[in-house]
Amino acid sequence: MKNIKLWVHQRGANEDELIINPNDFPDVSIGDILEIYHAEETNRLLLQVKSLKTESQQKEIVSIDQSVASIFKLRQYKEVIVNKVKEADVELDLVELLFKDQYVSRRDMWRLKKRMMSTCAYISQKVEICGIRAQVNELWAKGDKVTCGAISENTKIAFRSSKSMCYLFVQMSSEMWEFDSNGDLYWEKAVNGFLKDLFTQWKQQNVNNELTIVFFSRRIYNAQSLDDFPGSMRSCLHTDYKGRLYEDFYKVIVQHERRDDWLPMLITLKQHFIQYLNLIVPNSEGVVIPSSYISSAAEGNFLEVLNISLNLFDKHYIDRNFDRTGQLVIMITSGAGVFEVDRELCNLTKQRMIDYGINTDLICMAEQPLHVTPLFRVSKQSVLLCTLAIS
Repeated sequence: MKNIKLWVHQRGANEDELIINPNDFPDVSIGDILEIYHAEETNRLLLQVKSLKTESQQKEIVSIDQSVASIFKLRQYKEVIVNKVKEADVELDLVELLFKDQYVSRRDMWRLKKRMMSTCAYISQKVEICGIRAQVNELWAKGDKVTCGAISENTKIAFRSSKSMCYLFVQMSSEMWEFDSNGDLYWEKAVNGFLKDLFTQWKQQNVNNELTIVFFSRRIYNAQSLDDFPGSMRSCLHTDYKGRLYEDFYKVIVQHERRDDWLPMLITLKQHFIQYLNLIVPNSEGVVIPSSYISSAAEGNFLEVLNISLNLFDKHYIDRNFDRTGQLVIMITSGAGVFEVDRELCNLTKQRMIDYGINTDLICMAEQPLHVTPLFRVSKQSVLLCTLAIS
């Protein structure tokens, strides 16, 4: 422990965040970690010694980068306490890196992780290695958030992208027009609850995703055969394992849009919700069409929509956009996460998701059941009659 006067310097004048005189610290060598703090403060800074030059620093003075001093509220010309600490005592469990406006491959992530081993990290630190620009967003050690620490072989590094390709699918099942136990429409819970919180968090964290929003639903007809429908409708109809004729609907609200603030989009979504029932009613053109109803969330076209997103990500490496990283699929349903699916389509979707390495976030508006979700219920009579052809 040593009391010494603190100076600050501009990073452009010297590449090192920490400058010390080796004569003041004879037991310190390159690669050691120093703890710097004011005696009356609890917030402590950890920096690694990267160079030792006698002629570059005056005696009894330690100098750190001005931006780092402002983050940790270290006052210039005041005395600070400098301690040499062991890496194992300040080891980090998790480091979360945030990057934006660039494409970072898994190879780049591996290189960045290797270069950051045996170094120190602090909150809001800007990292630029191998052409990758990132910022330290969160640090965790021993189950708590910390402001600085040492990165070792045991430290996990997580990468977060502020600009990715995001697909948001909203299932417009029959439950959307029903009330929950608190008296709110499930649609209101989705828009005023989840989506409002999501867009607010994106705005606070300066996230600029490329977003596509799609409404989807399934309409089941009370008919016995295709002969009950006009010829213009027959190509859109399919038969499920129960022998019922159905038709799938998809409504694109926004496509590949980037906005700094997505909260005004909530008004647009509410307007489309009001018009949605009239939108999916087929135009009979004077011909009598059998009656129909919107299916429940369990009987909906969940896997079909999931395969739509997989088709979009199938050739993501062709004509790649180099100003974004990541692919995200969000499914919002009013059900409890139980779906009646076709066995062959379920196996196909599972294999495609494994091959492409894409995960899906399922948001259920209903109360959580007592079993694990999502749960796919397959009938013994389930036979694949036709597949959804998407170009």
